[in-house]
Amino acid sequence: MQILIALLMFLSSYAYAGCGSIRDADQRNYCYAREGGSSCGSISNSDQRNYCYAKQGKGSCGSIKDSDLRNQCNALKP
Repeated sequence: MQILIALLMFLSSYAYAGCGSIRDADQRNYCYAREGGSSCGSISNSDQRNYCYAKQGKGSCGSIKDSDLRNQCNALKP
């Protein structure tokens, strides 16, 4: 029984690694912004930053130059 509990605890911690484990700085900053820990302004890639602002309701998807990311942004509008 203790082994089963230990295994479940290990798997649950692996499933939620958190933003800090993301290597790409822009993706990590987007994760922090999505969780409310920082602003989108810390994202250096302008398209990803505009996507972040659009998801927060502080910008529009139309300002995203990359067509794939812009289409994804438009598809995920509430």
